[in-house]
Amino acid sequence: MSLFSGNAVQPSIGSGTTAGALQLEALGRLVERYLLRLHPPARLKASEAAELLGFHEDDIVLLVRANLIKPLGDPTNNAVKYFALADVEALGRGREGLSAGTKATYGRNKGKSSDVCAQDARCGDHLVYEVLMSNN
Repeated sequence: MSLFSGNAVQPSIGSGTTAGALQLEALGRLVERYLLRLHPPARLKASEAAELLGFHEDDIVLLVRANLIKPLGDPTNNAVKYFALADVEALGRGREGLSAGTKATYGRNKGKSSDVCAQDARCGDHLVYEVLMSNN
């Protein structure tokens, strides 16, 4: 049911596609794991925090580096990191925090591309052109 009009709305997810079915399954797991609990866990692993925020698990490292979220305690580099549910919820509710987190992930991807270009002077379209020309 639509919150705005009060009319019944047909779900667009899971309309007979495998991807839609996987999305529904993931949403169901998320609801079972967090929303149906009487008291959600106060301490979340990085994978759980990423799932709640909508980021990839590897992006949590970038959020920590950008000082958007802080692990509990003082973990060593190779330790399992835990995050406070309150911090994760605060980051997830604010547009500014999510925008900064998204910008941090974009910066990593941009950095990867520029690193490749810095190592190889024949970057991007020039490299493709040169490969095509060398095959002729």
